[in-house]
Amino acid sequence: MELNRRQILKYAGLGLAMPAVSPLLAACSGGGAGSGDGSVKFEGWDYEAALVQQNLDNFTKTTNIKVDYTPITSAQYVQKVVAEFTGGGGPDALYVYDDSLAAWVDGDYLQPLDGLPGVDEVYAAIYPGNAAAMTYQGKRYGLPYYTDSNCLLYNSEILDKAGIKKPPASLEELEAQAVKIKEAGLLEYPIGVPAQLSDTWWAWVWALIFGSGGNMFDEQQAPIMNTTDTVVKDVFSWLQQAATKSKVIDPACLQLLAVPVDNAMKANRYAYTIGARYASRDYNDAAKSKAAGKIRLALVPSLDGKEHGTVSNTRLYALAKDTEVKDDAFKLLTYLGGLDANKQPYTAKFWFLQRGLGFAYKSMASDPEVTASLEKFADPKVYAHLGEVATPRNVLGVPWYTEFEIEMHKVVQGVLSNQVQPAAAVAGLAQTVETLKKKYN
Repeated sequence: MELNRRQILKYAGLGLAMPAVSPLLAACSGGGAGSGDGSVKFEGWDYEAALVQQNLDNFTKTTNIKVDYTPITSAQYVQKVVAEFTGGGGPDALYVYDDSLAAWVDGDYLQPLDGLPGVDEVYAAIYPGNAAAMTYQGKRYGLPYYTDSNCLLYNSEILDKAGIKKPPASLEELEAQAVKIKEAGLLEYPIGVPAQLSDTWWAWVWALIFGSGGNMFDEQQAPIMNTTDTVVKDVFSWLQQAATKSKVIDPACLQLLAVPVDNAMKANRYAYTIGARYASRDYNDAAKSKAAGKIRLALVPSLDGKEHGTVSNTRLYALAKDTEVKDDAFKLLTYLGGLDANKQPYTAKFWFLQRGLGFAYKSMASDPEVTASLEKFADPKVYAHLGEVATPRNVLGVPWYTEFEIEMHKVVQGVLSNQVQPAAAVAGLAQTVETLKKKYN
């Protein structure tokens, strides 16, 4: 039995190989989601699995609902979940990347939550960008796990030593400050970014573009990076100049993933990076970081020095379409991503206090306990403001997004290494979009 067109597009859009299990075998395997023993089968990537289990044990203790939890290696999470759903043995409840939501809805893996108890209340309580990221074709598919927005993270001690009094507002100022640090002999390459080719999204590139009020696509997912919006080309021009002329961006970035950049920040080897807000907790942890107490947050510098915003991402809890324990699975979702009996986001607060994960709930920004914890590693006002001005990528709902992102990585590498000029880079990306649209039409 052949895969239908929707399944083919889904697999291609996720960058996956075709499944080994055919639809015919899947149909014969007994099919739906879940463990089959009445428990809720719950899956997620393997971030802090011990803490997840601790929280799930509390859920079981208070509800008598058994949860069969399986953590999956992050690098294999998407592929494994797709294979499980295709083979007829997917989870009842699961983590979902906002990047994967559209493809997984189109693949008939997930069911909408509209009309279920408390969902409207949750969506009214979270930031609009997070609500938008969990909504596809007008329907709501998730409750928030965590969110974050990108910012400029800088080492205040290094800036002080160079005589710099405040973080840069513009990209030109960022480059000038980095040159000053370089000329003072403090650091050879003051700016570090993770630019090794990978299968994860490059948040820092999107943050630079959103930070200058630009976008790569309009609301109809038409490419504008080469037409009405010159911001992308101008940002690429700045990147090329900072990497190859003033040489303040570390050329080793082409071989660096996020963790080595984090480690370099913690070792005082970079003065600036662009990353997620929650990184500041790790950077300012005295047990892990030589830079503890020195790392600050600021808005992403823009081309014109004005405030425009930044990019956000959302991770969510979702409900499998074919679950046979829907009521219990949704109770688990509510415990994990919703509001408790006191109208408080219990698990969201748990994750922030335990590991500093960003929260989607607006009320948490003024929670005294959250604020007291936050003050240990970031300015609460700056942290909250970054969440307020952050918006999600508006191209996540197309089946070819993953392929575009991978191509964008190659193009940005070419810009950083002076192998591709900015004008050619944006023209090439626009052509990539048109090629992908034809492929998927």
